[in-house]
Amino acid sequence: MEFVKKLDHGWARFEGWLTVGVLLLMVLIAGFQAFVRNLTRFDIEWASVMLTDMDWADSLLRKGTMWLAFLGASMATASRKHINIDVIHRIVPPRTKYIMLACSGICAGIITLGLVYSFSAAVSLNLSERPMEYEMLGESGPIHVCDATADQLSALEGFEYPTLFCPFRGALRVMGVHTETPGAAFQLIAPIMLVVMALRMIGYGIGAALILSRGPAAVEEAEAEERAREQARNEQTGSLDRGGDA
Repeated sequence: MEFVKKLDHGWARFEGWLTVGVLLLMVLIAGFQAFVRNLTRFDIEWASVMLTDMDWADSLLRKGTMWLAFLGASMATASRKHINIDVIHRIVPPRTKYIMLACSGICAGIITLGLVYSFSAAVSLNLSERPMEYEMLGESGPIHVCDATADQLSALEGFEYPTLFCPFRGALRVMGVHTETPGAAFQLIAPIMLVVMALRMIGYGIGAALILSRGPAAVEEAEAEERAREQARNEQTGSLDRGGDA
C-alpha cells in the first residue's frame, strides 16, 4: 500500500505541474490573441494577417478548458476534496464510518468506470472521423495526409503539412490509439482522467476495508492519523489567514 500511495502522490504532482503548464499556455495565447486583435483596430496589416493565422487559438482554448476541468477533478479526488456527503461520517462510530467508506469508495469507482466506457465510446467516434482537410487520394483510395509520401504531398498546391500533429499521431498509433485530427486527440484527456479517478476511489475503498480487517486498534490508529492531518490543515489555513490579515 505504501508503494501505491507513493505512486499516486507522484502522479498527483505530475497532474499539478501539467495543470500549471496548461493554464500558463492558455493565458499566454489568450493574452497575445487579445493584443493582436486590439492592434487590428489601427489597421496594422501584419496584425490582421497574424490574427487570421491564429484561427486555431479559440479551439485550443476550449480544449484547454476541458483539460483543466478533468485535471482539476482528478486532483480534487487525490486530495479527497471531491464532492461527497461526509456529515454522517462525523457522527457514526469509527467502525461504521470505515464500512461506509469502503462501500462508497468501491461503488463510486465502479460508477466512474461506467463513465469511462461512455466517454471512451464518444471519444472513439470522434477519433475515427476524418475531415476533408486531412484526407487526400492515394493510389489505393483515400488516405490521411500524414500517411502520404513526399511525392504525393508535393503534388498538392498550397497545402500546409501538419508538422506537429503527424509525429504525435504516429506515437498514438504505436500505443494502439488511432486519431484523425488534433482536436479529437485532445479529447483523450477525458477517459484517461476518469480512469485515474476510478482507480483512486476504488483504492480508497480497499484501503478502508483493509483497515477494518485489522481490527479495532487499526481503526483507532487511522482515526488518530486523520485527526492529526485535519488539525495540521486547520493550523496551516489559520496561519495563511493571519498572514493575509497582516
